[in-house]
Amino acid sequence: MVAELDRVIPKDWEMVSGAGHCAYFQTHMRGRKPEQFHVLREFGAIGNSISIAIGVAAAKRNGKVVLLEGDGSLIMHIQELETIKRHGLRLLICVLNDGAYGAEIHKLRQDGLDESGAVFGRTDFGSIARGFGLRGATIADLGQLAALMQSHDAQDTAEIWNIPISDQVTSPSMRRLKAKGHGVM
Repeated sequence: MVAELDRVIPKDWEMVSGAGHCAYFQTHMRGRKPEQFHVLREFGAIGNSISIAIGVAAAKRNGKVVLLEGDGSLIMHIQELETIKRHGLRLLICVLNDGAYGAEIHKLRQDGLDESGAVFGRTDFGSIARGFGLRGATIADLGQLAALMQSHDAQDTAEIWNIPISDQVTSPSMRRLKAKGHGVM
């Protein structure tokens, strides 16, 4: 999925990512200038990347900003979609939706603990976006992305792409810890 996003999102766009499990997948976006990547890891909490994306979109005002975020992080500050709408910001939000707090389920699994407290189900972010007066779509097939990108380019509002992903795919750091046999909690 990330490779296809990399293919369809133009290389001159600003890239924003969250601090959760999905943060690592942005590293697969190739051929982009380092100064186009906007991340905040020092704070160490999920949920703050939508604020960064709003700031980048407000500063750039060119509609060439994408937020690559996890579902757990985005849902923490979903009310900011109203801010995006009110200020007329053109922003593409790609939600990697595994139905859980991704880092937590992988840590819990690694340690053989019950993961149910970190699982909340597949939020329909496309519908939520439309409820805020923005555009929204759920991706069911990789082939949709090129047409969605073309459609996004032709309009002047923010949009969320709800992208269901497997909860079995782990970040490189989690894979390294697992391979070494370390617990991660």
